[in-house]
Amino acid sequence: MTRYAAFLRGINLGPVNKVAMPRLRAVAEGLGFTDVRTYINSGNLLFSTDRTAPEVTEALQQAILEEFGLRVDVAVRTEGQLRDLLAGNPFPDGDPSRVTVAFLVGQPVADAAERVAALGGPSAPFVFSGSDVWVHYLHGQADSKLAAQFSKAVGVSATVRTVRTVAKVVELFGPPGAEPGVGADPPG
Repeated sequence: MTRYAAFLRGINLGPVNKVAMPRLRAVAEGLGFTDVRTYINSGNLLFSTDRTAPEVTEALQQAILEEFGLRVDVAVRTEGQLRDLLAGNPFPDGDPSRVTVAFLVGQPVADAAERVAALGGPSAPFVFSGSDVWVHYLHGQADSKLAAQFSKAVGVSATVRTVRTVAKVVELFGPPGAEPGVGADPPG
């Protein structure tokens, strides 16, 4: 059984793309996933299954379309991938509300790093880490050209979470190697 986190892109932002977390959990359980939890209202779903990550992604996207009528990109990572990602945080001393991880849902374009650098400039240092991109928005995301156009810059859909959110998701898995269900109770 593999433990996964799925990060849904673009839900519950203002009045559009509303997805209630209890219904999302029910959808995941209906797919046969176990130890299903959500964290906050922004589409962070944790669960266990024997399916592969591509199978999980496809099943979730189809189920969300059928249940909510939404075409939502889903980035799926294993517990181990997330733990390794956090261990390799290139901005460990950065403000956790300004250090982000962009979970890519596919391969970035060949010149993605140059495009990210051009939009972010010196106020948004970044590091590509496999299928993910760390960005430290030194002045926040609100007025950042990079934040507003990130997916366009990398040429593939991405969903972004702060390092604080990613750390909380990992914490909800429980200690490394713990049995499913051992982590903290989910707040949402």
